[in-house]
Amino acid sequence: MTNDHTRHRPTGFGNPWLQLGLSVLCVFVSEFLLKRGATDVAEPDSAFSWTGINCLKSSLVWWAILLIIASFISWLYVLRYVPITVAYPLSRVVDILVPLGCWIFLGELISTTRWCGIALVVVGLGLVAKPVAQIEERL
Repeated sequence: MTNDHTRHRPTGFGNPWLQLGLSVLCVFVSEFLLKRGATDVAEPDSAFSWTGINCLKSSLVWWAILLIIASFISWLYVLRYVPITVAYPLSRVVDILVPLGCWIFLGELISTTRWCGIALVVVGLGLVAKPVAQIEERL
């Protein structure tokens, strides 16, 4: 049984699949901003360095916080139209994008074990994404 929200899903910018992609993109970019901001203001000798509170001095960290809020708003919107059993696994594509982005853009190394983990996530996403079309038809 479908509810009124799923029968009359918006299109264009309001498309929940687009919003899911934007949510993932916001998380992806925010992770890089957090990394760069934390690195730029690192004060290992500070008494409070273990808290990470000094990172709030970085404008990059504040931009990342704004992106996290934007992602949260998009995510809440997605949940109005897409079952969480579909949306959540698809949102985990960020678990592939962040390590790959760190490898490509930051030159961070990815161990063989991590590559295997990324491959497992890809397989899992494939298993979830395949029936999405069928679920979409029913919604």
